[in-house]
Amino acid sequence: MTITYDTVKEIYSRNYGSERLYKRSYCFNLLYTEGIMDFQKALNACWVVDNVISYMPKIINAYKDNEFTFFVVEISLNKQQQGYMEVYTENYVQGIYDEHISIVKQDIPFIDLPINEDEEITSYKFFLELSALQPITYTLLLPPER
Repeated sequence: MTITYDTVKEIYSRNYGSERLYKRSYCFNLLYTEGIMDFQKALNACWVVDNVISYMPKIINAYKDNEFTFFVVEISLNKQQQGYMEVYTENYVQGIYDEHISIVKQDIPFIDLPINEDEEITSYKFFLELSALQPITYTLLLPPER
């Protein structure tokens, strides 16, 4: 089976809720949904969850410092499959609304996800929501699962 951007659209459309949560045995601060499991299996992209896990200390600090409970995880790549992965949020900072507060951004020289041939930049978005306070735990999910 050839994996294309249409495969990704299908993954996003067939996952609209989750009955089960998953976690890596080495990280208890991140849970992820069936949709994320489907995404990483279908696209052979376990690295996405692993990267988010590597960002968890900064995400947890953002909660402790500013009580940020919701984040967007975005992977953007160009037609040469170069790009970045970023975790950001939106919130009020000193009384002023900021729609893009970057928590962490990592340039990635090669991203092995399918590109959308119709766009210059292909973007994948996921949501990260606070799910527990003791210990601080976040759940990673596809946008339709929210």
